Amino acid sequence: MNRLTPEEVRQFLLVRYSAQIRGMGMDPVNVPDTFDFFLAGAIDSFGVLEMVGAIEKEFHLELDMAALDPEQMTILGPLAHYVAEHANSKRGGQDSPSSPV
Repeated sequence: MNRLTPEEVRQFLLVRYSAQIRGMGMDPVNVPDTFDFFLAGAIDSFGVLEMVGAIEKEFHLELDMAALDPEQMTILGPLAHYVAEHANSKRGGQDSPSSPV
């Protein structure tokens, strides 16, 4: 197993929110890193909490969302990078869990 990568987090989010993304007429495969789940309407304010909880459950970690810029916490690229960096720093370089994504 390898360290958690931003791409693994990205894929998890795109799969989890694929119905919402497709409902906007977009293909999840082509979603840019600048995609904002909240501003695009894929999630609402309660959905932000659900998204954080889903990430924590999937990757077996506890996120410190205060460490992430609030304006970036619903944007695909910055969020994926933050989760991967946070997970790897907390694990001290240990292998990440396998993801079925």
